Amino acid sequence: MNLKYFLVLFSLFFLFGSVQSVYAGGSGSEESDILFINDNYYKVTLETNPTVLEGNETEIVFDISTINDDTQEIISDVEYKIEIFDNKNNIIVDFNAYSSDDKLYTKIIPRDSVHISGEKTENNAWIASNLSPLLIEAPLFLEGGLVDVNITILSIDSIPVSGSNTTFQILFTMGQFIPFSLNIDDKYTDMMFATYFDKIEKFEYDSRNKKITAEMPFNWNKDFIESIPFVHAEYYLPKTIDIFNKHEILLTVNDETFFGTIDRSGDEEIVVHFLLSSSKLLKLLDEIPSDQYDKMIFGIESGKQRDDEKKDASLEDGEKVILLSTEEDWKFHLSLDPKGKINPGEPIILNIEFHDPVTNSIIQQITYDLDVFLNGISIVSEKELETPSGRDSIRIVFDKIGAVIVKISNVNNFDTSGEFSFKVSELKAEPHNSDYVVDIAIGSSLPGCEMDNSCYTPSSLNVPINESVFWKNKDNVAHTVTSGGPEIGSLGIFDSEIISGGDYFSYKFENQGIFDYYCTLHPWMLGTISVGKVTSLVPEWIKSNAGWWSEGAIDDETFVQGIQYLITNKILDIPNTPSGESAGNEIPEWIKSNAGWWSEGAIDDETFVQGIQYLISNGILQI
Repeated sequence: MNLKYFLVLFSLFFLFGSVQSVYAGGSGSEESDILFINDNYYKVTLETNPTVLEGNETEIVFDISTINDDTQEIISDVEYKIEIFDNKNNIIVDFNAYSSDDKLYTKIIPRDSVHISGEKTENNAWIASNLSPLLIEAPLFLEGGLVDVNITILSIDSIPVSGSNTTFQILFTMGQFIPFSLNIDDKYTDMMFATYFDKIEKFEYDSRNKKITAEMPFNWNKDFIESIPFVHAEYYLPKTIDIFNKHEILLTVNDETFFGTIDRSGDEEIVVHFLLSSSKLLKLLDEIPSDQYDKMIFGIESGKQRDDEKKDASLEDGEKVILLSTEEDWKFHLSLDPKGKINPGEPIILNIEFHDPVTNSIIQQITYDLDVFLNGISIVSEKELETPSGRDSIRIVFDKIGAVIVKISNVNNFDTSGEFSFKVSELKAEPHNSDYVVDIAIGSSLPGCEMDNSCYTPSSLNVPINESVFWKNKDNVAHTVTSGGPEIGSLGIFDSEIISGGDYFSYKFENQGIFDYYCTLHPWMLGTISVGKVTSLVPEWIKSNAGWWSEGAIDDETFVQGIQYLITNKILDIPNTPSGESAGNEIPEWIKSNAGWWSEGAIDDETFVQGIQYLISNGILQI
């Protein structure tokens, strides 16, 4: 269910993360309007967890905070009157509660009857603190749907509040995952539906039209529609259903065409999002028949057979890449001729097609702008190109290796665009007989591989001096192999730059030492190459100097003299480090912290050496 949660939270954050409203759509953190109370402007927030019900919840976090909107400070010592209503405006539970903490800590336990347990104040208000959260059993969150909460502030710091209105209203929806099964082409298939507005009454499949529908109670009254900003629902379809996986998906609301969002990026599921704004609902109100004014019907129908939109398709590997434009009003198709790796000096044809995002049919009579960048520098900029057929071919020659961006924009004079990227690279020899190979693992572009050190495989490798290590990118996503780490950045010893899927990078290690490296694009990916055997014969006075320097007892020059002593006498083997332009004489604080930890034995010589390499590469320390 983690993928579902991610998609739900991402879509809600994208749409409503910065909007203040009395209505919220299951994001887990709802915020009220602002009221003028006690000569200050206040608002309240309601936090719920989980944000989507799966049917096995034993308790729901229901925490309330009061915030001074001028100072953004959270107010403590607040007494409230809380009233919770269902979607038919029936009151389910009401109570007075007090918390001396930053939140009114409450847990709601879904039950058929109401029972409140906890401690009370002298004013007979329930105490809802962090150490003693209020427990409320009530027929709430037994299923997803609308919840209306009135939050009245009674006192702050034991002083009764004043103001023409001290009641905040938050109308929000609790999402619910609803599993269902339908007989599709003589085979029962399990699916999932997520509703963020109200319960679903029935699911049906129309075999003739290859259409699935889900029916939900809904009030199509104009005043009600204007009071809500949106309605949100989602289908989760297994990719084993060929009529949807291998075909376009057409969306309808009460049999009227609707353009939603279709996410095919998952390995196992297609997610179909219905996000209907209030303005869209009002337009639909004029189109749907009056006998449907009491319900909303979410329909998905199998359309034309679709192009194979391969996940992580690679232009360098001769595959077509399909991209939805920024305004989701076009699908741009791009492929390259000849197929295969793109090398400098060789003519390349950009094959561009313009498709309708819903039907996927090619659209004719197109004008557009084309910009091509190599390493951030514009090499092609054409305005108002014309293609009567909806297909175009552009010849281009890249004079050097590097990263390419192809941008299509201003299609038929509309502000919409899309960007494709690929790499121009030299051919690299494969490490057929090398004993020292590190694989960049499939899927390492997503967090998780760092948990078992499987991003680079092996993550640690010991090699003799003057041996080369080959890194092979087995992933479909570009990566780098860069000396250093995400906290200190690149040390400049070696850097593969972009390694496309299937490409290689090699580096010959001519000095002993321990070399940490990482991927600059995906900084959770970490690896280490140990070269030869690193020994430590550091005199104690050097380590004492390091400790005193970290505390400010000796100056930078004295510390640097000690490091130069170690280098001159070959006590610490500093790998060959190119000296960069001077970044000034100021030594970063993290170097001083490292020195103090090194003097105490908290970090080893190799970690300390990385700091010295940083000083050399930035021109602070000269050797």
